[in-house]
Amino acid sequence: MSVVSQIAAGSFLLVLCTIIHLWVVSRVLTIFRERSTDTAGKQPMVDFFWLCFAVLAALFSHTGQVYLWSFALLQIGALRGYEASIYFVLVSYTTLGYGDIILNPQFRILGAMSSVTGIIMFGITTAFLVAVLGRGFLRN
Repeated sequence: MSVVSQIAAGSFLLVLCTIIHLWVVSRVLTIFRERSTDTAGKQPMVDFFWLCFAVLAALFSHTGQVYLWSFALLQIGALRGYEASIYFVLVSYTTLGYGDIILNPQFRILGAMSSVTGIIMFGITTAFLVAVLGRGFLRN
């Protein structure tokens, strides 16, 4: 796979993952916003259930993105087998980078782009959870 093809495929997956994650985050924030207007102008504390909901929504989004990257790497032949592919993407996406499974040089850029995806998505998740927790400690 050429460098240009890797950059194009990696960029496509990065943009797709960003859209998915932002959609999940915006849906959760919309639910929180609608919930807060149901309390006659009072801003509710974020209770345990809704905090769990927000965290689990973000986790499901991350998991879906890992599966998306894993599926893509399997489809182009960069890795063989679901376990190796999911493991590699998890290690890359979280930027842990054990190095026990590596991509051939013809797919190396895709491995780096999966790491970039993880960094960006975890940054969005951190900002999202800070906003949710910050809102949870406010009261009118």
